[in-house]
Amino acid sequence: MTTMTHTPTRGPEQVLSEVRKGRMTRFQIITVTIALLLVVLDGFEVGIMAFAAPQIQQELGIGPDVLGYVLSASLFGMAAGSIVLAPLADRMGRRRLTLAMLVVIVIGMAFTVIAPSVGALILWRIVTGLGIGGMMANLNALVAEYSSDARRTTAIAIYAAGYPIGATVAGFVSRPLIPQFGWHSMFIAGTVLAAVALLAAWALLPESLHYLLGRRPAGALEKTNAILGRMNLAPLSELPEQVPAGQENTADKGILREVLTPPTLRLTLALWIGYGLLVASYYFANTWIPTILTQVSGDPQLGTTMGIGANLGGVLGCFLFAGLAVRFSGRRLLFLTLFAAAAAYLLFGLIFSIVPVAIAVGFVLGVLTTAAIAGFYAVAPTVYTFQARATGIGWMIGLGRLVSVAAPIIVGYILAMGIAPERVFIGFAIPLAIAGLAALSLLVGRTATDMAD
Repeated sequence: MTTMTHTPTRGPEQVLSEVRKGRMTRFQIITVTIALLLVVLDGFEVGIMAFAAPQIQQELGIGPDVLGYVLSASLFGMAAGSIVLAPLADRMGRRRLTLAMLVVIVIGMAFTVIAPSVGALILWRIVTGLGIGGMMANLNALVAEYSSDARRTTAIAIYAAGYPIGATVAGFVSRPLIPQFGWHSMFIAGTVLAAVALLAAWALLPESLHYLLGRRPAGALEKTNAILGRMNLAPLSELPEQVPAGQENTADKGILREVLTPPTLRLTLALWIGYGLLVASYYFANTWIPTILTQVSGDPQLGTTMGIGANLGGVLGCFLFAGLAVRFSGRRLLFLTLFAAAAAYLLFGLIFSIVPVAIAVGFVLGVLTTAAIAGFYAVAPTVYTFQARATGIGWMIGLGRLVSVAAPIIVGYILAMGIAPERVFIGFAIPLAIAGLAALSLLVGRTATDMAD
């Protein structure tokens, strides 16, 4: 066995370059897998409400307009968590923030179970969303940082599959659980899963090398060398001094400057517009399809089947994007996928009344929209350096979700007015086409690997 020796002349930049240019080690694959499982949890926790919604509406005696607020509550929390909490990872570390967000999710899910009213239900779904939003953008950055250049887009696309996988699992679990034990049982299951995930992350999730080498917190050298050893890389003998006291604000201003000033500003705006319009369309379909089909057909199982089918399509879409990204540019795949998704929404609205065909098109719709979300997750880390990565990704996801919050609510009011659901799907093809144009503009612009990472 070869004994590694300290290498004093080797700096942090060279270490990060070795990670980017080298092969993915077992340790890196395990780290990405842990992140994937945590996002599966996120998808489960959010997806629960779509499948519980028909029974909640019936039990609480609420109309589609009020149900829209219930469905959007977690999305609002996710938006706030992504904007306000995710950027904290650039200051306190990816691991610490992830553990804190898991605690928030456990609390939100547990109190949802005993929510005594619609208002309390909305409140605790917002709290749950805060934890999910803060964690998802942070994990996206962690996956990007532990992936090699050759596999980064593929790894993030696979990571993005975790969300629809979780939502699909929620659908399968809801079929036997809700009819027998009621909608509360789903949130009890979610609470238990979140608690298990918290323990697993505490035991297995590593800190970001980029954070340790960039921020140099207390004990950074020891933690860095422990991680390097598990990646079969030579340890360091020393690190530059951590940011001196009083200069943290200067570092934070540098992050804001990178995200919000040229030349990155144009790319930031394209990410915000494209992702926001995409997830508005995605969450409209994901939250309302089970309820709409249940009401149209009178068969709750049909609505659940359609919801499961769309989410299964989403899983396939992420893996297809991951496979294609090995050979083709992620940015090019993204804008093509968005234009195809716009066409799928238009087609779904036109054949909505033909149920067997609608189910097939709904599956394709899930493939394309979730593949596009995977595309944004893969492209966003290439826009920012590690100092601003969690902030940049968090703001993209957060601002996008702020737009998406309105979609289920607006649709609730539209349906309450008696407008046919198929016309809503046709209307959502327009924002998807605009999102495609925003993604097209991303083809011209620098990447984070063009700069010092």
